Formats: sequence, C-alpha cells, structure tokens
Amino acid sequence: MNNDTYHIDTDLIDRCRQGDAKAQFILYKQYSKAMYNIAIRFTNNKMDAEDILQDSFVMAFGKLTGLQDNASFPGWLKKIVINRCIDHVRKDKMIFDNLDENLPDDYLADDEPDFTIDPVIVHNSVKNLPGGARSVLVLHALEGYKHREIASMLGISESTSKSQYIRALELLNRDLKQKIYVT
Repeated sequence: MNNDTYHIDTDLIDRCRQGDAKAQFILYKQYSKAMYNIAIRFTNNKMDAEDILQDSFVMAFGKLTGLQDNASFPGWLKKIVINRCIDHVRKDKMIFDNLDENLPDDYLADDEPDFTIDPVIVHNSVKNLPGGARSVLVLHALEGYKHREIASMLGISESTSKSQYIRALELLNRDLKQKIYVT
C-alpha cells in the first residue's frame, strides 16, 4: 500500500487521538479493507483475519499519540497489522521447512518471471499454500520485504526465507499451470 493511495486527513487523525469514536470509525472504514486483505493473505482464515484486523485497530488507536507524522499513518498501520499477523504465525508455531538444498547457488530474487493472470485465481492458489511458504510469499512478493527482514520478523534464517519463497513459487506455479490448462 502506497501513501499516495489514501488522502491523509490530519484533522481526522487528530480527532482519533482525542478519542473521537466517530473519527475512529471513519478511519477504520477508510483502511479496514486493505488491512483485512493483508491479514487474510497471512492467515487464510476469515475469523483469524478479522481478529487480527480488530486487534490492530485497537492497538493503533491506543498508540496513536506516539505517531509523530500523520502522513505516515498508512504505513504505520500496515506495520501493526503485519506484526499482529506474525504474532499469530508464531502463536500457531507455523512450520518452515528448511529447503536450503533446493535453493540454486545463483538464485537472485530479481530473476523471478513476470506474467499476468486473473488475480482471483492467484489469490485462491496463494490461500492453498502451506502456512510458512505463504507467509514468506506474502511478505516478500506482496508487501515488498527483503528476505533478511522476513528472517528477522519470523525468527528464521535468511536462507530458510529464500527457500520457502522458492517453494511457494514452485507450488504456486504448479497449481496455476493446472488451473490455467484445465480451464
């Protein structure tokens, strides 16, 4: 999510800081869909995603006084949601297979192919990925985090992050090929 996507209403954020429930509801409505999409990609579970969304907004409203720059609100909120998702992953003790032997020596994340496909098909395929691979894929491909950052967030090695990402791409590629050629 890019800060240009939303008009940042600094007055609205200031009113939220003062505990104005109506302003909080407006801010929630403005950002909830994008934040829910992040949570559902991580959890693949509607109830968990909704819980994470609610917890994230409660946390955000509680810590809003610490936000120095109102314009940074979207990125700050996104970070809260991602951190809550990571907490959820840790709580569920998601398994990350160590697939280092499958990682090519010359692997570069920039070598990943670009192609266009129906986003609904991709979303459904991503939902079916194993949890660890799905988390790394969401963080790297969709949220733009580097493997070093993902490793730190998830408490795994950088090579495990890379191997999980490759595994996710392979599984996703296999699933998408089946869906595309079957239809």
